[in-house]
Amino acid sequence: MKRCPKCERTFPDSEKFCDTDGTALVDAQAGSGFPHPAGRTFDLGEPAGQGGEAPVLCPVCGGKAEPGELVCNFCGAALGRAQGAAAPIQAPQGPTAWGSPESGGTGRRQATVPHLEDSAAPLEEEPSPWSRVLVVIGYSVAAVVALAGGAWLAVYLHHRGAPMPEQAQVSPSAGVTPVPSGPMMALAQTIPVQVSGMPSGLPNTGRSAATAAFNNNHDALLGVYKEQLASIPGLADAMAVHLKVDSSGSVAAVSIRTSTASNPSLDAAVVNTMAGWSVTGFSGNAVEIQYPIVFAPTAAQFAGLQDELNKKLASLSPAEPAEYAWAPAPPATPSPAVAAVPSVVPTPAVAAVTPPRRPTRRAPVRRSTVSRAPRPAASLLQRIDEALRRDRRFGRVKAYTDSGGKVVIYGQVFNDRAKAQAERLVRSVSGVTRVVNNLTTDTAQWASEQVQIAQQLRNAGLTNVTVTVIGNGVYLDGEVSSELEKQRAVTITESAAPVHVRENLIRVAPGKVFGF
Repeated sequence: MKRCPKCERTFPDSEKFCDTDGTALVDAQAGSGFPHPAGRTFDLGEPAGQGGEAPVLCPVCGGKAEPGELVCNFCGAALGRAQGAAAPIQAPQGPTAWGSPESGGTGRRQATVPHLEDSAAPLEEEPSPWSRVLVVIGYSVAAVVALAGGAWLAVYLHHRGAPMPEQAQVSPSAGVTPVPSGPMMALAQTIPVQVSGMPSGLPNTGRSAATAAFNNNHDALLGVYKEQLASIPGLADAMAVHLKVDSSGSVAAVSIRTSTASNPSLDAAVVNTMAGWSVTGFSGNAVEIQYPIVFAPTAAQFAGLQDELNKKLASLSPAEPAEYAWAPAPPATPSPAVAAVPSVVPTPAVAAVTPPRRPTRRAPVRRSTVSRAPRPAASLLQRIDEALRRDRRFGRVKAYTDSGGKVVIYGQVFNDRAKAQAERLVRSVSGVTRVVNNLTTDTAQWASEQVQIAQQLRNAGLTNVTVTVIGNGVYLDGEVSSELEKQRAVTITESAAPVHVRENLIRVAPGKVFGF
């Protein structure tokens, strides 16, 4: 007979599990003791050596198996140590593990199945010294590779023209920093920008707005200077430019108070350019701004021009007139005679009914005569321009004046004789007190280009070649030893000056052999 250790029901020997609760059946004669396979006490029967070999217990369901069996007949679990399973039941050692009559036991073997979760996790193995060395070497190699990759990327971006970090912004009051070489145009560093007409509490705001307007138009003003420098090599000047700005930000008047050199063409170009500026940030009354501007072909000349302008401003009298001034022409005002004439002349009333047989005669209309306004007198500059335009030789001559009758003439004429005649013509105009003659001549320019070309030919070893420059044309003459040298003379001539060889009269005379 077998019985269920849980519900104590008995079953025939052929049954293995209880049909009520599914508990494995045990021998009815055996002692009770299978409450749960995990963490409970099991009756192991007679100890080994007293009734034969001890049966094997399933660690999952607690069923008995014959010695030597590997699989439980009841639940199919593996008997013995399996991966992830609890350790097999071991018989406790010592007299207290087995019941004995002396200890009050029953003389049967008993064992406790440990819980699966009570099993200790396997201890991690301590890494060997070689593994630590390999880890250090691996990290070092990775760091070296990362540094080499970063260096290669930096070199690659540098050669590809990667954008560099932006430089620190210069405060508006500091002005434009001059470039290290080449033609430059900038505000003087030792002379501040002066702004008058601003409220007493906002002087810095006006100076910042004036400097910002200069920076916005810097490239255009520099382009004007480069154009003048192309026609006048070595042109250098420093000037104090005075602007009057109305409440809308438009430039109402421009004048050059003083300058370090007499360059009328540059003065006129600067004034015409700055007259179109727009200065924002002002409101209310008109504001006056004075810019100390330096035009230098190289950075080495910047400091000297700046100091010279500072000395001229220190010695300048407030009542001294400006060297060059520009202002828009005032609008024409009607004469008193024209203003007195009413815009609408009333006509006499016509009778409401006119007799059909006696037609009325129309009264003659009296036309009022309106006197024309007298033509305003021509200014001194207009009279000078009119006198110059009457002579075709002076079509390229220009002039500007100041309030004291001083006249500066500039431009180009044919030769020195025409230059002197233009000066005498200007002096003959009424109101002229002084004439500054800055005219250049075509013949002087041709002579300069001729000397420059001859010098280049001598440096190339073509000492027997002569040059004659007329206008933009060149005439070559002389003697060379080969056709190759003849063509070489043409190449050198056209590269030394902006001219073109119109006639090549060079003769080719091969060198003598053995002096014969």
